[in-house]
Amino acid sequence: MSDLMTFEEIQQNYDGEWALIAYTATDENSPVIKGKVLAHSLNKEEIYQALESVTEEHLAIEHLVQVPENLDLIL
Repeated sequence: MSDLMTFEEIQQNYDGEWALIAYTATDENSPVIKGKVLAHSLNKEEIYQALESVTEEHLAIEHLVQVPENLDLIL
């Protein structure tokens, strides 16, 4: 298990991957501000398999893709 990281650190370390995160801090704008990465993979199914052995209560599954600064997204 990794150390506690900010969401930005998690994005930088696992860019392009799926991550299972046990989060310790959230706010109304972001589901994860800080947390520990419990599993990460390019394959989303591996993350779902990792859920079977997790006991933490506050979990998030995130696809970590950094958006270039010059790109605007409409959600």
